[in-house]
Amino acid sequence: MPVPQISSLIPNISPPVGKCFGFTACTGKVYAVGTLATAKKKLPISRWDELRTLFLVIAVTVVPVAGTVLVVFASTQPNLSELTPIGNPQENYSLLNWSSLGRDSPSNKAVQVLGYMMDGDRPLREGEWVQDFVLLPEAGNLLHPAHRFEDQMIAVQLKNDSRVQFSPRLLVWVWGIFRESPGDPGGTAPLFTIEKARAGPADKSDIGKYFK
Repeated sequence: MPVPQISSLIPNISPPVGKCFGFTACTGKVYAVGTLATAKKKLPISRWDELRTLFLVIAVTVVPVAGTVLVVFASTQPNLSELTPIGNPQENYSLLNWSSLGRDSPSNKAVQVLGYMMDGDRPLREGEWVQDFVLLPEAGNLLHPAHRFEDQMIAVQLKNDSRVQFSPRLLVWVWGIFRESPGDPGGTAPLFTIEKARAGPADKSDIGKYFK
C-alpha cells in the first residue's frame, strides 16, 4: 500500500502580494488576487477640471470684494471740506469756505454755499417737498453715511413758503443769509443756519470751476 506524501496534504499558500493573497488546500493551485492599489484605481483629473475649480475659487473670493469696492467708488462724491474758493459765481454773495467755518464765518451776510443735501432731525423721503434740510460738505457713499460734525453742518431754511424736492446726497447751491448760532460743538444740532434761502441743483463741474 503506497504511503501518501505529507507535502500533498499541506495547503499551498501564495506569497503575500501587497496586503492580499490567496490559497487553496490540497490542490497545489494558487490564485492571484492582486493588490489594493490595482483594485482601486484613481481616475485622472483633467486640465479643464483643474481650471474650473480654480475659476470657482476666484469667483467666490474675489467677486464680492470687487463688487464692494465698485459700489463704494461709484457712490463716492468729492469732499468739499478742504477746498478753497477761487471766485464768486454770483455778485452780491460771498462764496462760503467750509474749512473756515467757526473761524472766519461771514455772519449775518449774504452767502452762496455749495454742499450736499441731507435730512436733519426727522427722516425725509426722497421726492418729498420740504422747506428745510441740512447741508454737508461730504456725501458719504452707499455703504458708509456721511460724517455729521456739528461745526460742519448748515441748517437751510427756505424763504417764505418756498419748497424744494428732497433728494439725499444731491449736490446743490444755496443762497441766503448766514447765521452763526451759539451751541455745543459736540452736540447734535448744526451750529450754522442759512435763512431766507433759495436752493437749486449744482453740477459737479462747478467744484473745479470755483474751488481748488
